[in-house]
Parts: sequence; C-alpha cells; structure tokens
Amino acid sequence: MHTADQNFLGLEPRFSDYKTAKTVILPAPFEASTSYQEGTKLGPKAILEASQQVELYDIELARDCHTQGIHTLETFDFSKTDAPTACKMLYEKTKKVLEDGKFPIMLGGEHTISYGMFEALFEKYPNLSIFHIDAHTDMREAYEGNPYSHASVLYLMRKSCKKTVSIGIRSMCEEERLYVNENKVPVYYDFQTQKTGFNPKDLLKHLTQDVYVTIDVDGLSPTLVPSTGTPEPGGLGYYETLDILREIFKNKNVVGCDFVELMPIPGLVHGDFAVAKLIYKCIGYKYYL
Repeated sequence: MHTADQNFLGLEPRFSDYKTAKTVILPAPFEASTSYQEGTKLGPKAILEASQQVELYDIELARDCHTQGIHTLETFDFSKTDAPTACKMLYEKTKKVLEDGKFPIMLGGEHTISYGMFEALFEKYPNLSIFHIDAHTDMREAYEGNPYSHASVLYLMRKSCKKTVSIGIRSMCEEERLYVNENKVPVYYDFQTQKTGFNPKDLLKHLTQDVYVTIDVDGLSPTLVPSTGTPEPGGLGYYETLDILREIFKNKNVVGCDFVELMPIPGLVHGDFAVAKLIYKCIGYKYYL
C-alpha cells in the first residue's frame, strides 16, 4: 500500500484508490542498454517525488483534474531481469489495467521498456498508431548487437504497427536515415520545425483514432529537461509541447502514455518537475478537452 508521499501528486486515498481511479501510473525503472550516462532507473522515483509539488488546480483547464482519480501501482522490480522479461512483466500489468477500463501512464526507465506497454495496447487496439516525441529516431534494427536496445524500440514497434509519427528528432545514424526514407516514415526533424514552424494539426493526418503517446524526455529542450542520459541541443519547448499534446488529446482517443529516459541530477530538479507537470497536463487533457 502506497502512502501519500509515494503516489503521483501525493493524493489522499479517496482520489488514489485503484477501484475508483480512471488513471493508473506504472513506475517501470528498467535500465540495461543506456549508451552514454546511466541513471534512468531512478527516473520514476524522481518524477513521483517532484509530483508532490505540482499544484492540483490547472489554470488552463480551470479545474482540479485529479478528481477523476489517479492510482500509482507499486514500482516494478527489474533488478534481475533482462529486457524481454521486463517488457513481458509490463505487458501483463498494462493488460490488466486496460481490462479494468483504466488509462495507463508508464514512467521509465530507458525507452526499451515502452515495448511492453505497446504490446498490451496494440493487442487491445489493433488499429493503434504511435505518436513519438524524441531527440532520436530509435529505429536501428539493433544497437551493439542488441535488438532490445533503447535505440531500437521504434523499430521493434514498427514491426507490427506501421502507423507512427515522430517529432523533435535531431540525431540519427545512416542506417536509420535509410530506413526512414525507404519506409516513408513521417518524421518531423527539429532543425526544420524550429526554423519554419509547423501546425500541430498537421500531425493528426499520420495518426489513427486510437493513439499511444510515447515521450522520451530528451525530445524536449535540455533547458526544460536537462536530466536525461543523452541530451541533444535544440528540442521542443514547454508550450510547444502542450500545443501538440492538446491537439492530439482533443482530436484522437489517446489510450496510453509513457514518459521515459529521465535521468535525475542531484540538486537539479526542474527537469523532474517539468515531466511531472506534463504528465498531469496529459491527464487533464484526457478528461477535460
């Protein structure tokens, strides 16, 4: 049983009970293939801690969005688990959450773990599409010989789900460029969108009605979220990100979200708080747009 300071937003029991909650938070601190800095396994805990400081009243939506109920599950123990097993564990738990009619939000961990949530969502919603914020395309067939690498998670997902669109992208290898071009994958490169701008509504044409939102926090500007393992110059700003998410939540049926690759930096908490705030904004957009 979680105490208030261990659940998202520190909610009291009447707003955090599983039976009545519409949203369920799944803390999934898997980390095995990080290629620069390590520490994403500490991300879920940092997000939960930062969320204690998020005001429950949403100025934009003019309401307290937590009253729909938000339950935080016990944190997964991946201490002796490989990537396929960790993804299977998350798949099983997400499947149960979906069967109970709830909206799942997963906190990573490295991006690899998103594959487990994707499998559960794709099983329930066969016409699923994927909206992907990231600095990297994550479309290598394998990285350092590992097909379950954080750098390969979109490639894995696209084996069964071809409807994807990526934004924030500003780092890729030649193999990924060839894959994107040959498969005509919709990718909004950051150098283009930052220079010429774009209309968030333009993203909608690449998505089906049922959408999985997967957000690697390095897709955001490092001025907003410096706490990530592979920060890249450029990236999406806070209000730019909200504009995008608002359009997707307003016009599509978002069936699940994740926020991955937060690598907390001791004493530097604004990135942790920004991610916690974005999660709460997504919950508000889910129920009040």
